[in-house]
Amino acid sequence: MGYSVPKYYKIEQDIIEAIKTGKLQPGDKVDSESVLKKKYNVSTTTVRKAFSDLINDGYLIGIQGAGTFVAQKQMIRGLTSISFSDELLQQGYEIDTEVISIEEVINFKISEKLGIEKDKPIICIKRVRYANGEPLAFHTSYIDSERLNLEEAQEVIKLRSFYKTLEKKHMVPKWVHENYSVREVNDSVISNIMKIIKGGATFFAKRTAFDDLNQIVEYSETYFNKNLYSVDVNIKFKS
Repeated sequence: MGYSVPKYYKIEQDIIEAIKTGKLQPGDKVDSESVLKKKYNVSTTTVRKAFSDLINDGYLIGIQGAGTFVAQKQMIRGLTSISFSDELLQQGYEIDTEVISIEEVINFKISEKLGIEKDKPIICIKRVRYANGEPLAFHTSYIDSERLNLEEAQEVIKLRSFYKTLEKKHMVPKWVHENYSVREVNDSVISNIMKIIKGGATFFAKRTAFDDLNQIVEYSETYFNKNLYSVDVNIKFKS
């Protein structure tokens, strides 16, 4: 069964391609809503959806009264531990995990991040991490359903660990790429669970995990409670 690509997604991909090829440079102003509406024969809502997604993903920045511009490239810092649970345990926290949902979805944007076909089913696992009884992080993990199917994913509930579940399938990530930014929480479910005011700011992390063959194992997005979580990075200068 085939799936048609949403119109907002087409706009997003064209802008991303223009950025990647250098046609649009950091600081450049992108076409206005009215121009894109005519170009793609779409509604204002569709264009705004594309802009909102690209701003949230760090490609664009909106400046009130001026327009929408290509964002400056963000600095990416590498952390020293792949396992978030290990980090917390090493620091002496009592940890727990609550699985919110496990489902099979179709998501064009996430498929692209996983490097799989756009209409391929993906397993989506949402869970909350607690440290000393306080909600510290809301994780949403995505994995190719061929790597971990819906039935196998239920092990996360039993083991209370996504990575232990992957380990049972011999899919232990060897390295990860993480991007941190600040993002507002506009999802009422997340804000309620995390005890954060809707619209409040959080640390937001996007993570892509790779195996020893550099194949993508998992893509995840995490909201961290900024009052309970910070990032510590050591940088060694070459002599």
